[in-house]
Amino acid sequence: MFGKSKMSLVLTLVLSLILFGSTFASAFDLTQFGLKPAEEYDLGGATVTIISWTSDRMSKYFQDNLAVMGRVEEAERIFNCKINWMQDSNQPDINAARLLAGESTHDIWHVQNKKGYWELVANGYVIPLSDILPPEYYEAMPPTLIATEEALKYNGKYWGAGPVEWRPVYGYQNDMIFVAYNKTMFEREGIEDLYELYLAGEWTWDKATEIAVKLTADLDGDGETDQWGIVDVRPWDLAVSNGASITREDENGRVIFTADEPAYLEALEQYYTWWSELEVVMPTYGSSTLRDTFINGKAGMYFYVPAYSLTDQILPNMVDEWGLVPYPKGPRMDEYSWTVQALNTTLIPINAKDPEALVALRTFLWREEDIDTTDLLAAHVKSREAADVFLTANREWDGNASRLFENFLGDFQNVTREVARGAKSPAAAMAELKPVIQGNLDDLFNQ
Repeated sequence: MFGKSKMSLVLTLVLSLILFGSTFASAFDLTQFGLKPAEEYDLGGATVTIISWTSDRMSKYFQDNLAVMGRVEEAERIFNCKINWMQDSNQPDINAARLLAGESTHDIWHVQNKKGYWELVANGYVIPLSDILPPEYYEAMPPTLIATEEALKYNGKYWGAGPVEWRPVYGYQNDMIFVAYNKTMFEREGIEDLYELYLAGEWTWDKATEIAVKLTADLDGDGETDQWGIVDVRPWDLAVSNGASITREDENGRVIFTADEPAYLEALEQYYTWWSELEVVMPTYGSSTLRDTFINGKAGMYFYVPAYSLTDQILPNMVDEWGLVPYPKGPRMDEYSWTVQALNTTLIPINAKDPEALVALRTFLWREEDIDTTDLLAAHVKSREAADVFLTANREWDGNASRLFENFLGDFQNVTREVARGAKSPAAAMAELKPVIQGNLDDLFNQ
């Protein structure tokens, strides 16, 4: 038996060894990405500014999340830098202003397809990172992140270094869109479960129509609809489920408008049918009203549920049991399709003094290994079936974004609302939009 003094000595030695070992432990292995070891980068004491519309929450993430606590300080020591978080939603203007003022030599810019990405890339303000990074960098990315970079390719190059995050979701798409449905209502009304239809390959536009008609009801007999079959269906997402897209690259690499093609027009026709002909869609565009109608058990199917809203809005607030499925298959599709409401990545400005070191720093800070799948699922869903759909979406998603060039679509949203009301036909509406949107794209890319 050890005496008390000997036991204290042993504990002191053990703790000393642990501390000694941690002091000299190797940093996170960046060589798996084809980069140098972290210790070989030196930013010379510079301040690295990470600019995002959500930087305040990123800073808090590193302070409060156990898996990453202390990492910023570790990165500052290893890379010989100071990390500054700048919150600014004025992309791309803030980025361009810093570049022109020479203030961006140690910047990392967080952007989205709808928040600065295309403007900064097309104007030559950032470095095409596939020119300076080895192929291993992208090959080592989680599948949904390389799918993002593929979707954001320009001139055949990758420009992004992967996203930054303020939640523990790295490697998953926080903006993946699902259809949520009220399982409690479905059981009460004697309607087949959507998850079972999904598994059987029978979850289609026609089936969604049939169910929406059954669920839409005047419950109190006052002549007003009290229960809706569908809330918040958006035509651009519906179009994806029919294999359609607003734009695509032609054989010459030119980005062209394609929402006037038959597959897209069919989606707009279905949108009109649900909205005006059958009146199974709640006729409002207020997103909070639509969300609350579903949460409060007054709608059967909610057609616009990004992954982040599951955590913040659906999971903590809905009493009824609910489930998830993808968008139903359109008549042209044999498989289900997945889409997102935004694509995120980070860019390095063209005047960066050490762009590879900045990429290495970003890679050091955000890691796939920080995310525990069990914890991730617990934060988003509460059933095995919904977990299956959530993981399948992230595994099968191919980088599709229903409004890839959202900032350049002119009056697309309002014109499609006219289609929903029957004020314009799908063909007439798209013919009206085509020259405007094509002109915007031609101007953006100088094509």
